[in-house]
Formats: sequence, C-alpha cells, structure tokens
Amino acid sequence: MMATIREIAKIANVGVGTVSRALNGNGYVDNQKKIYIQKIAEELDYKPVKKSIKKTKKSGIVGVILPDVAQPFWGSFLRRVEKELLEKGYRTMIINSMGVCGRVTEAIDMVEKQLLDGIIVNSDVTQSEIERLRKIPTVSFECEMGTGIPLIASDHKKGGKVAAKLLIQCGCKNVAIFSAKANTPVYARHRIEECSRMLKRNGVHVSLIETTGKQTSMKSIGETINDFMNNYTTVDGIFTDDIEAYWCLAQAKKRGILVPRDFKIIGYDGNQITRMISPQITTIVQNVSQLAKTCVEVLDKRMKGERTEPLYIVPIKLSKGGTTE
Repeated sequence: MMATIREIAKIANVGVGTVSRALNGNGYVDNQKKIYIQKIAEELDYKPVKKSIKKTKKSGIVGVILPDVAQPFWGSFLRRVEKELLEKGYRTMIINSMGVCGRVTEAIDMVEKQLLDGIIVNSDVTQSEIERLRKIPTVSFECEMGTGIPLIASDHKKGGKVAAKLLIQCGCKNVAIFSAKANTPVYARHRIEECSRMLKRNGVHVSLIETTGKQTSMKSIGETINDFMNNYTTVDGIFTDDIEAYWCLAQAKKRGILVPRDFKIIGYDGNQITRMISPQITTIVQNVSQLAKTCVEVLDKRMKGERTEPLYIVPIKLSKGGTTE
C-alpha cells in the first residue's frame, strides 16, 4: 500500500503540515528537518497524489433570444451575431420568444445544465428571471435589466434628437410618434422621450401611439397603420420604425396625400425596406454590425470571467430619403 503523508509525519515526529510543506516546497521548513522528511518519504517510496483540475464543461453554443426573427431588423441582427459567434468558435441556438412566457426560463435552465455557455437576450423578462440571469454569462441587447447584466444599445437619445430636429426643420406642427409596448423597459424608449420632449419644447403637438409590440406579420402592421391614418387625419409628421414608416408611405399614396409636401415620414433602424419604395424613406440607421459585434465581444468576456462595463452605446446616423424635405 502506498505510504501517506500522515505515516511520514508519524515517523519524522512532525506535523502533517510540516511534511506537506517539505515535500511540496510551499512554506518554510528547517533545512535539516526538510532533508530528513524527504529521506523518509524516499524510503517509504512515497508518491504524491496528483490532483486533477476540474474543468467546467463547455458546450460551445450560445443562446440568442429575440422577439421574432421574421422581422427584418431582428433577422439582420441575428445573421451578424451568428457570424461573430462563429468567428469566436461558438455555434448559435436561436430562440424566438414571440411573447411566449417561459422561453427565457428555458434558456437559463440550459445554461445551468451546461447545454449553453451563455445568452444574448432581447425579450420581456420577469424579476425572477433577471435574478437568475445575473448568475450566468448574459448580455442584454436593448432591455434594461439593472445591475449585473451588461446592456448594449444604439444611441437612441441622439436618434430621437436627430429626428425631432429634422421634423422641426421641415415645418411639422402635428407629429405622431409610434412606440411598442414592452413589459421590460428598453433603452429604445429614450428616442421616443427625446424626440417628444424636443418637439414639444418647439411648440409642436405630439401624439404618442403605443402598439402592442406583438405584431408578427406585415399584414397586421399594415392594418394598424390603416386604422391610424383613418383616425389621425391632421398629422403632418411621423416618427416610427422602418416597417411602420413603409406602411405610412403606402397609405399616404393610397389616399392621395403628397409626401413630403404635406406629410413627412422618418423611420428608424435602417432596414433595406426603406429603399424598396419610392420615394425612399428618411431613416435613422442603427449600426447592426457593430451592435452584433459588441454583444458577442462582451458576452465572450463574461463567459471568460473578465470585467465588463454596465453600458455600451453604439452610434447612429441619419440617412435622408424623399419623405422629408
């Protein structure tokens, strides 16, 4: 039977800790005593037990939770995230939340079971889910989840100001601003707040139109815009996302409203759909490539246990089209 440190300590008439320090070289032991202990260990043919280093199992898969990748912006974002993850050696698991309860919880469970290494999330979340997300590698795209979860977002404050300034320059007096309802606060709310505040400060009447945020088809969005155009006939300016901006322009054409002379439209996101109709839509462009890259880089740091910042802001830019003067 292999000799133990305890047996060596008994023969050498010293403590177990002294033997351990003498044999491992960790800590001080009198030189003569050290030689004596090493001699006893050699005579007993003592072999140190090598401790195995426990490694955390890695799946090599990252979960990406998004509202609905059928929508152009989310599809574009996902494509770039998947590319960035692939370059870092990760595969992507796509999770469409689509307003369904429990999808985030399922993803958290998978991380805890080591089936996923981390999560990039944009979804409504409960407080209990947020508490669990803080304990695993997570980054939030747009959703404000509080301390412990890094937030990556576009510079929506500037985006709102840019839109308001342009609408004012175009002479708008009655502007409608669309926003999507969300249970979890999103950083994009700042573009609504900044645009509304700046317009009101300059004497412009503002109507805030809140949609459910759960519309998943172009048809349903078109129906919403049709209802809006029927009920808000005196509006001369619109600030909304690109899909709704597209339908506003289509409905204006259908009704014989002259754009941009009598009706100004500013979209948000920079989707290709804004270039697929005439006139092309003026829009605030989000840098989707940089947003995706930042999400992946920050999550990679979280998965490696490295330090991250609480907030990462990505610049926007204005792309003028024919829906503003």
